[in-house]
Amino acid sequence: MMRAVTGGVLAFMTAIGAFAGTAAAQKTVLLPFDLVLQKKEEDFFIGAGKPSPAEQARLKVINDELAKILSEDGVHELIDTAPYAKEIEAAAPFVDCNGCEVDMAKKLNGEVLYTGLLDKASETLLNMRIMEIDVASGQLKRAGNVVIQGNTDEAWLRGVRWLMKNKLPATEAPATKSEAKP
Repeated sequence: MMRAVTGGVLAFMTAIGAFAGTAAAQKTVLLPFDLVLQKKEEDFFIGAGKPSPAEQARLKVINDELAKILSEDGVHELIDTAPYAKEIEAAAPFVDCNGCEVDMAKKLNGEVLYTGLLDKASETLLNMRIMEIDVASGQLKRAGNVVIQGNTDEAWLRGVRWLMKNKLPATEAPATKSEAKP
């Protein structure tokens, strides 16, 4: 008798677990991080500085890390942005484009948009911000900030990992309309 009850409970738990895992992953657009450099007086005369080649490489490294985290969390389905690479590059930096990042995510049929910003205060002090934006409304859903002390690959990677673990942890994908209860 006890075996039958235990077997029934296990079958019920398995069925519930299988049903809970059926929520559709959110279609997610990940746009590249922006790096804002501290403005200097000479920028007025010679133009604003650009990220160094090492910093440009780091931007790609942290974007790839964020893509890896999002694709492995079971909540997000990353949308391939490669067909729009030239348009994305032309629109950057997103911090200055007045909402064009949301328009880009809409073109890609995204439900949620992730983008990031690094504000470089000095050679060894940066502020990293990752934002999650609802594409339909254009509203900021969540954001996290962390101060990074160090202008190295490892420091930047540590910032992305820390933010995604502590400030923007994966949450369950919302139920699709067919799964929502009346």
